[in-house]
Amino acid sequence: MKQNYEYRREAKDIMDGRYGKVIITHILLAIIAGLPSGIGQTFEPKYEVISWVPFERILVEAGNPALVQFFNLISFILTAIISYAIVSMYISITKNNTESSIESVIKVGFVEQPVRSVIHSFIVTVFTFLWALLLVIPGIMAIYKYAMGFYILNKESNISAYDAVVKSKELMMGNRMKLFMLDMSYLVWYLIGILTFGILWLWIFPKHMTARILFFNDLYPVERVSEV
Repeated sequence: MKQNYEYRREAKDIMDGRYGKVIITHILLAIIAGLPSGIGQTFEPKYEVISWVPFERILVEAGNPALVQFFNLISFILTAIISYAIVSMYISITKNNTESSIESVIKVGFVEQPVRSVIHSFIVTVFTFLWALLLVIPGIMAIYKYAMGFYILNKESNISAYDAVVKSKELMMGNRMKLFMLDMSYLVWYLIGILTFGILWLWIFPKHMTARILFFNDLYPVERVSEV
């Protein structure tokens, strides 16, 4: 495994000249994933606050909670599919292959076993929630325990959603802190990005994701796929 600064430097070199298409792709994917949730919010119950101390409010409009949950479910499904597509895009970038078109990146999550991606997200969400009930630290540990799931789904087309969760847990045993420290090495840049109202994140996140893919590639080289 390389040092964090080596992953950051290599990710920066890989991303040079690629930001334009990657940023546009991210924006489009964010719109696709967030649109159903935004629509669902229009059906949220509406309240009017009549007192802050003590806090009291009255229901002004009942809304439609069933529709809210329906659109949230659609958003969850799309987020899972898009998460797969994003990882796929960065794997392709780190291979230094001919860049995929924006259309093909968006399409890949919908054509490469999308149900598997949704089931994987559901399993990880449930497991992480259960660990989080034990306190914050176990919840954070769970996030990193299952962090490589989508990477494995991309590498192994025949692996099941649950097996990807299990394999991620095995891979991250003894490596959670390494990935955590890699993520933390970008924290200052994300904080600086707040001063730009998040605009700088459009350049930080691609480098961060590329560094994570490079980390995964060292953790799980291609040769290991044939052994499974």
